Amino acid sequence: MDKEFLNAEEASELLQINEKKLYKLAHDGDIPATKVTGKWLFPFNELVKFLNLSSLKNLKFRYKLTPSAGKLILMTGSDDPLLQLILGWFNKEYPEMLVFYSNVGSRKGLNILKNGLSHIALSHIYDPSEDTYNTEAVKKVDKNNNSFVVVNLFDRELGFIYRDNKADSFREIADKKLKFINRPQNSGTRILADYILNREKLNPGNIAGYDKEVSSHLEIAEHIAEGKADIGISNAFYVDLFGLNFDRVKTESFDMVLEKDFYFSEEYQLFLEFLKKEDIRSAIDSFKGYSSVNTGKIKI
Repeated sequence: MDKEFLNAEEASELLQINEKKLYKLAHDGDIPATKVTGKWLFPFNELVKFLNLSSLKNLKFRYKLTPSAGKLILMTGSDDPLLQLILGWFNKEYPEMLVFYSNVGSRKGLNILKNGLSHIALSHIYDPSEDTYNTEAVKKVDKNNNSFVVVNLFDRELGFIYRDNKADSFREIADKKLKFINRPQNSGTRILADYILNREKLNPGNIAGYDKEVSSHLEIAEHIAEGKADIGISNAFYVDLFGLNFDRVKTESFDMVLEKDFYFSEEYQLFLEFLKKEDIRSAIDSFKGYSSVNTGKIKI
């Protein structure tokens, strides 16, 4: 087959399973797949390797992505609008490279990487015991002792965003009876929100809308701008676009987590050099709440 990527119908036929089962496996990170503009795509060569290595009766955790699959980089993990712009710039400058990204949340992205189903996990999981990002989360999935590298993509501010109803804490949100909009439990933003809520000795039931989840920072901003919610925790990317306000809670490290052998691959080194270019760093710094001061630096 000449196609590099299959659609759901073609992948289902190749794997001899129905599309419902295919979507579940893709969503759970059990087969190689990426989501592009809301649609799942399946890399043909990786699916063939998957079939060679796996029995359909025992799909889970059997597939191992090759360190460098041609000129392909698969990323999974946390949502960030600037990340999507960066990938677009990279694909434009290096059209021979294929970089695909799927938003599944920080924690799930790390698990997918651990299971060998992606090259890079994007993560920003806060560790309050050491006031750091990703260090402990990576240790939990790194069963081979120091097999992963953590590289900073950029630093970004996370905070409360709102229209008119300012609040600096969940206690104030509860007292003012404001309606909150949340992120999924796999996301780094939700992990930080849960930590703050617990630190303030509150329960989710104390906050109206705490159980209402959306999958992206764009949806957080849209819900608040449209009056469907009063306040949420997000980055500052969409604040000016939607005429919202932003109060910083934390400056976080938004990181790339990858295996050491892939770090030294031609594909990743090309991407890393691209990130270190002065015009790319300047572009990162031009967005509200973002900084390239640590971009490309190895943390672990």
